[in-house]
Amino acid sequence: MIRPLRLAALDLSTAATAIATTHDAFGEPRLAVRTLDTAKRPLHTQTDIIDVAVRRACGFGSGNRALGGRVDLVVIEGTFSRQSASDYPLHHVRAVVTQWMARQRIAYVDVAPSTVKVWATGSGATSGENKVTKDKVKTSVVATYGRFLHINPADDNQCDAVALLSMGLAAYGQPLADVPDEHRRALKAVRWPELAVMR
Repeated sequence: MIRPLRLAALDLSTAATAIATTHDAFGEPRLAVRTLDTAKRPLHTQTDIIDVAVRRACGFGSGNRALGGRVDLVVIEGTFSRQSASDYPLHHVRAVVTQWMARQRIAYVDVAPSTVKVWATGSGATSGENKVTKDKVKTSVVATYGRFLHINPADDNQCDAVALLSMGLAAYGQPLADVPDEHRRALKAVRWPELAVMR
């Protein structure tokens, strides 16, 4: 059996990026989630704040020096595929973050927003009376994982980050909690990479 994984999960946003982790900056086990308030700042300032926070979550301190707790995998909520000028800032932030991870040889994987909904609630319905709303995702995530870490129940970004983190752990056989099969089917929709600790 592999050692407990060190994972980070990102719900990237120019206004309120949420980062969930299984560890502190030194690699010691500690489940945590936080939201970066970067709203109403210039794009490059937002990007810098997010970039520094992601590096720390991945176990890198100042000066790009890796600390003892280098992350094994980063799980990122994918972006919507629509092409709009208003989406440019988010794509910019995402490109900066993923390019840095690629240079550091940190494995990362994208999870589609609809797949996060299935993992959190068991359904990916986008219309009708069974439509999965942000409120349904928040309620389900807090109910399932709130006993393991403090999640702001009003913060959908934190709830998405925790869902991503728990999904990554479950994909590698280290689930935080048991979830029904209708939730677990979301795991098959993601191309999970082989991790160095598994070799």
